[in-house]
Formats: sequence, C-alpha cells, structure tokens
Amino acid sequence: MQYSYFDEFKNFALQRKREVVFVLSLLIVSVLLSVFQDGYSKRVKNEEFEEIQGYLLEIREKDKDIYNELEVREIERTVKGIDVSSWQGEINWDKVKNAGIDFVMIRCGFRNLSNDEIHEDSRFAYNIKEANRVGIPVGVYFYSTAINEKEVLEEATFVLNLIKDYDVIYPVVYDFELFNQKRTKGVNIKRINDNAVKFLDYLRAHGYMGMLYTNLNAINNHWNLELFEGFKLWYAQYIDEVTYEGKYDMWQYTDRGRIDGIKGYVDLNESYLDYEVIK
Repeated sequence: MQYSYFDEFKNFALQRKREVVFVLSLLIVSVLLSVFQDGYSKRVKNEEFEEIQGYLLEIREKDKDIYNELEVREIERTVKGIDVSSWQGEINWDKVKNAGIDFVMIRCGFRNLSNDEIHEDSRFAYNIKEANRVGIPVGVYFYSTAINEKEVLEEATFVLNLIKDYDVIYPVVYDFELFNQKRTKGVNIKRINDNAVKFLDYLRAHGYMGMLYTNLNAINNHWNLELFEGFKLWYAQYIDEVTYEGKYDMWQYTDRGRIDGIKGYVDLNESYLDYEVIK
C-alpha cells in the first residue's frame, strides 16, 4: 500500500495535537493582528491627513491677507553681514551701521529642543526695529525642531505673523540642526526634508524669499538639495576657504567675529547676492 506525505502529516498531527493546535492558533492570531494593524494604520493616516488639511485651510484663511509687498531685486555682489539673536544682548545699531555692516540676519524665534513649545526670540522686536531704523537690510531665521507636518506649518505661520509688519528684503531662513537628537530622535530624513520645503514654500507663497541654513555634514548626510531648487542656501563652515564644491549664496565663516556696537562675539557672513528694494 502506498504511504503518502499526507498520511505522515496526519499521524504527526494526531500524535502532537496540542502542539499543532497551538501553532495554528498562533497563525490565526497573527493574521488577525496583521489585518487589524493594517486597518488601524490606514485609519490613523487618514485621520492625520484630514487633521493636516484642516489645519492648512485654517492658517491659509488666517494669513490670506499677509503678503510682502516690497519689490526686491537681486544684485550679484559680495556684501558683509552678521547674524544675531538674544545671545548678543542689547546691540547698539548705530555703531553697527557705522562699522560697515551691509546686512543682518536676525533670529525671530525657535522651537524648544525638548518639547514642542515655540518662542519668539526675546530680542527680535528690538533688533528688527533698530535695523530697519538705521537702514541695514534685514533677513530673518527660525530655529526649528519640527517633527511632523503640522509642527512645521505652525512654525511657518508663526514666523509670517512675526515679520509681517517689518521690512524684510533678505531671505527668510529655515534653520534645522538637531538631526536624530532629543525630540527629533527617530524622525526620518524624508520627513525632515519635506518639513523644510513646506516651511519655505509657505513663506514664498506670502512674498518672501526662502533660504536653507546648512553645513557640510548636513549636506552630505541629511539634506536632499535637489528638493530646494528655487531657494537660497546659507552655508556654514568656519574655515579660511570653503571645502564644499556646490553652489551656495551666503557663507557664515566664523562665530568669533567682533563688531563695534556688539559686546562679545558675533557670527560673520558673506552674501554673494545683495537685495535692494525697487522704489
């Protein structure tokens, strides 16, 4: 009589009923969990998408009348600038102007490193009012630790509403430096790149030129610069001669600068584009 593999399996199953039942139970549970998780994941994604779309409609409605009406032209020439924040304390802007500074990049705000709180830089209002008063062209930057799309949109509308009443003719900068650390631990690179583009796109839609702040390590390991075509690049490397061979529009070349009117050190920059208001 021919003895089949099916007979062997049947005898094996009869001899080990408990083990077979246990394995089959595990398989059934595994399939059910998989189906449940797929359904749950899709539901969560749909809910997140709807939340983001709702928030985007909300801020677009709130910000619809905000637009930078200044007509600005770009001029190819090298100009000398600084970037400042609350770390520089109270600045004497008349002295800074007389020191020959051509432009300033001012920190307008930041998101915390450890939680989701957003703050205006404590010296922002003073710095931008004074720079506007003495006639130093202004750009601004925001230090982001956004971990998702909603957070970066929060940052974009926050910045827009901070700067709307001032003359900002240099770029508005997205400054993200906390890769896979503290609250950004585990946030993937695609999400970080998408966040930066969304921030810059939002400000551009309201009449501001966008710029990405970066350094060599971030270029090599984090940013996909192909996504940022149409935006400017602010490159930081504290060295006599830049080793990056790609294109950049502004170079932050030291954090140990000294300028009359500022106590202590200040970052020094060169911009290879100057910006002027068309009158």
